Amino acid sequence: MKTSNRITKTALLPALLLAVLAAAACGRVKSVPLHQAFSFDKIDKSASVLPKDMVVGDHLVTYDETNLAGKLPPARPVQAITCGNPELKRVAITIDDGWNTDMRILELLKEWDIEWTAFLIGGRGVAESNLDLVRAVRDAGAEVCNHTYSHYVMSGKDHAFVVDELWRSQEAITRVTHEIYPYTRFSGGAYDNACLQWAAEQGFWMVNWTVSSGDTSKGVTVDFQVNNILGNLRPGAIILFHFGGYNTYEVLARVIPEIQRRGYEVTSLSRVLEGTPFVLRAPD
Repeated sequence: MKTSNRITKTALLPALLLAVLAAAACGRVKSVPLHQAFSFDKIDKSASVLPKDMVVGDHLVTYDETNLAGKLPPARPVQAITCGNPELKRVAITIDDGWNTDMRILELLKEWDIEWTAFLIGGRGVAESNLDLVRAVRDAGAEVCNHTYSHYVMSGKDHAFVVDELWRSQEAITRVTHEIYPYTRFSGGAYDNACLQWAAEQGFWMVNWTVSSGDTSKGVTVDFQVNNILGNLRPGAIILFHFGGYNTYEVLARVIPEIQRRGYEVTSLSRVLEGTPFVLRAPD
């Protein structure tokens, strides 16, 4: 009886997935990530049939979390991203690292229903060893991208090191989210042409920022941070924050309503990159 039940579940999965995607496309249901639409944790991973990899919107959904390399197409053009589409009045909230996370940040973004982007470190006590944090970040509305595994500076490193950093970090994240976004951020935003090219070959655009919140500077004031962000606001702006930064919660609580008051959509990286070449394309 147990075997029969498992076969029935796996046989129904493709039909269920297609039904949800079709309904979402027609506007009949609210669009939600597949990891929220179904509880695959209850499915026996030894089953012979699991959902195939598929591009859903701006990212890849996969349930083969330990064989990720090669799943993304090369990221072209090869370029460091510092701003989104200047034709769209949107700005992206991006938050880095995962050390000493101020959980009020997640509560705020979730309560205000803000889409945003997280760049989580794979190792060093973050994603790999704190799966609950990855879940909390995702459930607070984030698209979860990788910030390398060790958070070491990538410029000057060799090919094997850079590629390993990308996929080890991504595996730690995808184990929870079942998603791969085609974006990475290197420690300190530092890169050279070689590591930029290697990341692109693996399917990742390297993302920096338009304006920093300055939340890594000890002694910085909330007023200075808020004024700096608002003074550099423009369509497509990518704003940098840190989970354990100075005044990050207070700054977000002040700038988000003001940015919205000025007519901008406060959203995720993928949203500000719509209409640019820097988006994942479904295969033909």
